[in-house]
Amino acid sequence: MKKIVYALAMAGVAMPGAAFAQDAYADEGEEWAAPAENKAGFRIEARGFYERIDDPDEDAGIRYEFGNGFGAGVEAGFDIAVGETVVVGPYATYDFSGLETCEGGLCFAAPEYWAVGAHIGIATGDAGQIYGKLGYGQQTVTVEGSFVDPFDGPVTLDETETKGGYNFAFGYEHGFGDTIYARGELGVSESYDIYGFDLQRGLFAIALGARF
Repeated sequence: MKKIVYALAMAGVAMPGAAFAQDAYADEGEEWAAPAENKAGFRIEARGFYERIDDPDEDAGIRYEFGNGFGAGVEAGFDIAVGETVVVGPYATYDFSGLETCEGGLCFAAPEYWAVGAHIGIATGDAGQIYGKLGYGQQTVTVEGSFVDPFDGPVTLDETETKGGYNFAFGYEHGFGDTIYARGELGVSESYDIYGFDLQRGLFAIALGARF
């Protein structure tokens, strides 16, 4: 009972404050905008990232490591406010990477990755936003070089393969004014059956974007 009385008392204190804030907007002739409205609209961003690619074979208890590297990319999206703090909308990402690992005469590289899907953001004030992304992506892999097969002798490879799977990410955005924002993001994706491996891509990205 004491907690209920305390909560009602706090509500009584907060309500005049909210009314005062609304009156202040009315007095100044300004229209109040929900935080989600500040995060809605078309956006485009450039980003740099660090990535790691491996294949964690849980059944065999083995993790196949294919290397790590740095890259850059772009992302575009369009978000719609569906409440005072929530926005949702589609996104599309394209990344190119310098990841390359060479061993035993063979070089593995992952030059390209793209993804499309759904983006959801929750405003944490006028400037901040936490967000998540879930979609489908495709990884491009190249294998080049030569090796000696014990049965067939010298073998030379120059192959490219592209396969897809899920793409997931979450992060935090902070706005600087009405247009410019910065983001920090963690992501993971998986592309299935590339040369017999299910390649998992872990990513940390920093982005700078604009919203219109």
